[in-house]
Amino acid sequence: MTINETPHGTIEISPNAIATLASHAVLQTYGVVGMASPNLASDIAASITRDPNRGIQVRQEDGQVIIDVYVIIEYGTRIASVATSLINAVRYTVEQSIGVPVGQVNVHVQGLRVSRDS
Repeated sequence: MTINETPHGTIEISPNAIATLASHAVLQTYGVVGMASPNLASDIAASITRDPNRGIQVRQEDGQVIIDVYVIIEYGTRIASVATSLINAVRYTVEQSIGVPVGQVNVHVQGLRVSRDS
């Protein structure tokens, strides 16, 4: 739980809310075609529960948010460029929305997908 103290009171932000923000930023990044789960057990659980934050893990350490993103990238795009763009988009979206610094955004490329348009 991320907590912000303001003169008017306390704001508590759940990891699920942060994951939702990050998920929207990831899916709007050029070259990302989908989200993946970190392992098979998580993939089965996310499929059954239809978890909208599938592929995003959020934790807090030393007052900073750390986000792990598991994605599937479009075949033929530069993976490093897509990952850099994704990191910048997630960091900007989360920091602007919740006002807490994002310490790290770790991108885990779980697969490549060939476009059916070719």
